[in-house]
Amino acid sequence: FDRWPNALGFDYFWGFLGGETGQFDPVLTENNTIIGVPKDKNFYFNDAMVEHSISWIRGQKAQAPDKPFFLYFSTGATHAPHQVPKEWSDKYKGKFDHGWDKLREQTFARQKQLGVIPATAKLTPRDPAFPAWDSVPQDVKKVYAHQMEVYAGYQENTDNAVGRVVKAVEDMGLADNTLIFYIFGDNGASMEGTETGTFNEMTTLNGVPMTADQQLKAIKAYGGLHKWGGPDMAPHYAAAWAWAGNAPFQWGKQVASHLGGIRDAMVIRWPKRITDKGGLRSQFTHCTDVAPTILEAAGLPEPRQVDGVPQIPMQGVSFAFTFDDGNAPSRHTQQYFEILGNRAMYKDGWLASWRLDRIPWKLNPETLARFAPGKWNADNDKCELYNLDEDFSQTDNVADKYPDKVRELTALFWSEAEKYQVLPLLGELATVWGFPKGLPDQNKFTYYNGTENISSGMIPPIYNRSYSISADLDNPGHAGTFGLRPGLAGVIVAESSFLGGFSLYVENGHLKHTYSLLGLKL
Repeated sequence: FDRWPNALGFDYFWGFLGGETGQFDPVLTENNTIIGVPKDKNFYFNDAMVEHSISWIRGQKAQAPDKPFFLYFSTGATHAPHQVPKEWSDKYKGKFDHGWDKLREQTFARQKQLGVIPATAKLTPRDPAFPAWDSVPQDVKKVYAHQMEVYAGYQENTDNAVGRVVKAVEDMGLADNTLIFYIFGDNGASMEGTETGTFNEMTTLNGVPMTADQQLKAIKAYGGLHKWGGPDMAPHYAAAWAWAGNAPFQWGKQVASHLGGIRDAMVIRWPKRITDKGGLRSQFTHCTDVAPTILEAAGLPEPRQVDGVPQIPMQGVSFAFTFDDGNAPSRHTQQYFEILGNRAMYKDGWLASWRLDRIPWKLNPETLARFAPGKWNADNDKCELYNLDEDFSQTDNVADKYPDKVRELTALFWSEAEKYQVLPLLGELATVWGFPKGLPDQNKFTYYNGTENISSGMIPPIYNRSYSISADLDNPGHAGTFGLRPGLAGVIVAESSFLGGFSLYVENGHLKHTYSLLGLKL
């Protein structure tokens, strides 16, 4: 448990472990205990998080009213699977029938109207990887539009959940002196739904992209389009919706070379300290700056030791100075970015970008093979260069105009990559496809009666390999008979849901094994 939340400093934890979870049926953890899937048929994760968070704050104030609290409200939304109660997605019926190209243009216009982007900003063009909305067949457009209706409802529901927690803080009279950071996302919107979206996002992560016709068949097999967004699918919208959601930038999640993959919205609220309500700030900041800012606001020094263990120095810089001075120069002046080989180097307004020749949602073996050790040379990746002080949306590549700046930022990236242990590049791909890292030598796993709620990432690595299952069973059969008692039924071991998995079970006295690949019924 040394990497679980309680061991990392939290007094209390309630939520899920891992990168994502179903919103209707998460495998829940409380502190160091796996609770499992809630039995309440009306359970929804965002609602439950709100209730637990408010209850915890109230309890903390009851026990120690003079002691400040720290709450990390990290939802599973709006990460895939895109799931939300129907009344939320119904609010957006018909709102996206005009498609992603038009949505992007409308969003860009509103951004300028609100003043959250400069008047000189340009809307970057659509890459050919994303189909034009007008090229989409009419029956498929209906599916795509509903994908975005569900996502919009999902996003509004999440905003509402955050608002309910903030309202509770206000009702307790704590709002004026409570510092709130609302960071929407940890990367740009996700393009992992592929060109068509998917009823089960695990298809993408297993390198099984589906055509539009296959998606239509899968949707029909799982009960129809109205099931998209509910508990009977684990969906993800089409990549072009993510591209539209990242307006005015290029690309999105996984593409750390471009602002669409690394720039996120942040809102800060602290009424007692920040008087510029609704003010905008444009200083460069990074997620590593949040912790130093909190420490400065609380008047606490950076910890040099925790439980006697020397700490790696924090790399971020407090941006509390921006609370009073919106025009103060940035203090975080350089920053590297890297995900799956896509990388960038920022310094003093300049951004050098290297994007691999790989579409983010293509994780099939053929594509990944091109980037295997010995087949890919990072030095051959083309560098783009942008002056973000003059080019807000990363539109004009000036690499040919400033070759010295390209060389400077290239050398700086490799220096930073070495310093912060980014190397070797593409090391993450070992866990994207095939056998996961961490269990290369273990080939036998024992589970005892009653063991349950083993998370998917910790089950035996049966994928892409042969395996066997043996079980010791009580078989109260008739004397002198062999085999299983007629009529005996039940599951021996399983790791599965309606969207795939395996099970060893007994049915009518016969031993059976089944394996469903990603719940595909095509």
